[in-house]
Amino acid sequence: MSLPTIETQFRVSSDAAQSFVDTYYEARTRRRPLTNFYASTSARLTNASVKPDISINGLPVPDVAAYEVLLENQGGPVVYEISSFDALPVTPHYRLGEPEAAGAEYSARDATAGVRNGDRMSFMIQVSGIIRYTHEHTAPATAAGGPGEAKSTPPALGEAASATANTPFAVGSTPKPAEEAELPEQAFNEAFILVPHWEAWGRNPPRNLRKWVIVSQNFRTL
Repeated sequence: MSLPTIETQFRVSSDAAQSFVDTYYEARTRRRPLTNFYASTSARLTNASVKPDISINGLPVPDVAAYEVLLENQGGPVVYEISSFDALPVTPHYRLGEPEAAGAEYSARDATAGVRNGDRMSFMIQVSGIIRYTHEHTAPATAAGGPGEAKSTPPALGEAASATANTPFAVGSTPKPAEEAELPEQAFNEAFILVPHWEAWGRNPPRNLRKWVIVSQNFRTL
């Protein structure tokens, strides 16, 4: 069984990374469900003991549901603006959870062509960008001063926003247009490893399955 050429590996990982970055950060900005982006959505990967390894600012997150709760607790809305991303092949033929070469859903011919075409490779994506917090921040009144005396830094992802302060994350406050106020922002770096979503590569797969899913994610604000 021939492996994909280096040129094929870089082309496939680059194209898949572009699709991933476009859709994943749109989903995160719009607070759409993220489950379908992760390995836990694949029964084959789960049965092979493959689970997403998620780290947010050094904090391990047990699963995708906990990560979505953590995002929700930040309040919103926020906008992710991607400055750059890069993709790098990791494994030309990923095997964990791989379907058998012969079967009703997969054939030996499918498997051979899939490996050669880069369908069964894994790759890494490195992303850099800015998070813009679209809610105006007004410091609460204190004994030391009145409202609006100071502005606070938005809490980093993984730190809950204050329940009493009207922070950039505060739910229910009214966004101020960008042309009227400078929006708070934070730079971030994020690294992913994606592997094949086996159910998406079979014959007649269900609609809207992603062909690669996340097994590793490391996010840090700067």
